[in-house]
Amino acid sequence: MLQLPTELIELILLHCETPAFFQAARASRRLWKIAHSGREAILHRLYHTPGWYSDELQQLTTRDLYTLLKCRSNAQLDGVEYRADLTTYGFPAVLDSRASAFESQRHSTRALLVFKNDSTVYLVTMQDGKLIQEAKWRSPGQDTGDVDIIQTAFDGNHGVYVLHRHKPFPDQDLDANHPFVQQASQARSHGCIFMAYHDLNTENTTVRMCGFPEHQTYTPLALAVADRQFAISWQNANQPEDHGVVLYRFNETEGVDEEKDDQVTYTSYWSRSFLSSHDRPASGTGPVVKLAFNDRGFQLLCHYRAQPLYGSFRALYNTHLQGELGPSIANRCNVQFAPNLSLQFSIGIPFFATHKTGNVANGIPCHWQYLAFGIATHRVENWTVACLLRSEAFPRQRCTHVHNLDRGRRFESWKIMAQLGSYQQSTTSHGSQVAASRCGTRIAVADWKTLYVWALNPTEVLDTESTFYPPSWISSSDTPVLPPVILQLGAVCSQLRFTEKNSELIAITDRGVMHINLSNGEGERKGLSGHEIML
Repeated sequence: MLQLPTELIELILLHCETPAFFQAARASRRLWKIAHSGREAILHRLYHTPGWYSDELQQLTTRDLYTLLKCRSNAQLDGVEYRADLTTYGFPAVLDSRASAFESQRHSTRALLVFKNDSTVYLVTMQDGKLIQEAKWRSPGQDTGDVDIIQTAFDGNHGVYVLHRHKPFPDQDLDANHPFVQQASQARSHGCIFMAYHDLNTENTTVRMCGFPEHQTYTPLALAVADRQFAISWQNANQPEDHGVVLYRFNETEGVDEEKDDQVTYTSYWSRSFLSSHDRPASGTGPVVKLAFNDRGFQLLCHYRAQPLYGSFRALYNTHLQGELGPSIANRCNVQFAPNLSLQFSIGIPFFATHKTGNVANGIPCHWQYLAFGIATHRVENWTVACLLRSEAFPRQRCTHVHNLDRGRRFESWKIMAQLGSYQQSTTSHGSQVAASRCGTRIAVADWKTLYVWALNPTEVLDTESTFYPPSWISSSDTPVLPPVILQLGAVCSQLRFTEKNSELIAITDRGVMHINLSNGEGERKGLSGHEIML
């Protein structure tokens, strides 16, 4: 390219993609000068890049136009597939990605890491791309038998729940009155399932334990915790068609002696069936493989195999396991996709909301708008589309003016505001992992070893009158089609989450914990040892 005449180089820069434009500008000093002085090419790129447009652009200097184009290009993550830095923390043991768990905090992200053939749970903080161990817990039953950690969860209130299976050591003289040994001996080859609760709010190391003797032949598939209650999805190991979800709550009247250290307290609980394969006709969805509480613990979302979004939900009218439960409702909503086509969407919990304060005295209500990620598959042609959808609310009384994204799940009327280009339906039973950044400007989907990231301006997406997205991005349905950045992770992603930073993600993979930096990096792929985490 350097051997070409200036006129031809200018023509190439005029018609190439924006990432190639900047890549060429960095290749040599001659190309840098041509790119910086090519006003026509810069303006052409600006009119094809999302942003606000006005006649004032023509009044800017060529240098200012170049700077503006670079700023807008970075906001759209142009070329990030070549600049993103991926750091993988490997461990001497195999990470159990299904048993590990995430929790987002204001300034950091925490994780519970579980490893194969290791009965210890490790609490780590991930901040600025570094892993730091905060605590670790040995299973109280590992001295009397083999322990497998099955599920872990944060309760959102400085508590950690650990679900594990215990099998007594064979041919050893063990205390038959010990709860672990007693229940596991009765369970024979299956062992027994126990829950351990660790309180992070106190220096006392008391562990509250409970067992589930009524589920000796069942396998726990999922765990969710909120407000001192927890839910477990069970499947019969001998009869897979027998499965269900049970709600539990510890008996709070059984106190813990705070003056004793390193004690284990065995406690009772209240429970009630939440969902059962015996209580409803077969739906073909199979057992629940992931659970999540929503709206301050008053709803429970159920995920099924290979589904990136929850498949059904049920309301809890109180968090004390009393009273009636709401009906189980499938996550399906008919939405107009094209003038003559409606599709049935599964819609996730909104990731962004706007609020305009009204004037009740003058009869003007507040105006809420919610933006959510949704997926639909054409029933006949079998193609799949992912979209961003809007729902609105106009509360006339008692508006709290406080954002609560969980509240957005209640709405039944949605409108498509944008389409996520190049979205592919997962072809594995593993399913896809979906995440949104805190400020709503990034949507990420991990499908097996591939990561898709879409950049957006959520406020402009919600505005039907906005001209933020150029005409070349608008589909025949008058909505923008957002292109993704595609990254190859080189590892199977089981869990995905944005950090407190808008362009950083953390993934739990089969090769370890991965930190993904979408900011201006050098495209590094490096592996670091997490050996000190397990010390």
